[in-house]
Amino acid sequence: MSLLEDLKWRYATKKMNGTPVAQEKVDYILEAARLAPTSSGLHPYRVIEISNRELKAKIQPIAYGQSQIVDSSHILIFAAYDSYTKERVEAPLRNRRKKEDCQ
Repeated sequence: MSLLEDLKWRYATKKMNGTPVAQEKVDYILEAARLAPTSSGLHPYRVIEISNRELKAKIQPIAYGQSQIVDSSHILIFAAYDSYTKERVEAPLRNRRKKEDCQ
């Protein structure tokens, strides 16, 4: 398949089959999001992983009552920052330095 064909294959899952997604797969998706390029290179968002059943139940009403919120094994929330701060701009640089120091 070509890249464009790959990108055309997507859909929103509306019903879950009850099989939990393996944590290894969730970690893979989170790592892909972390490595994905952004226009500023600063990743102006956080991805929040939620698998706690009680917390998902609290989220369901503000997610228009969608059953997949509680029926899924995990939900990923992409929370965009509303502004850049010095701390957010410098965080990727600090993390990179830490990794370099460990090698």
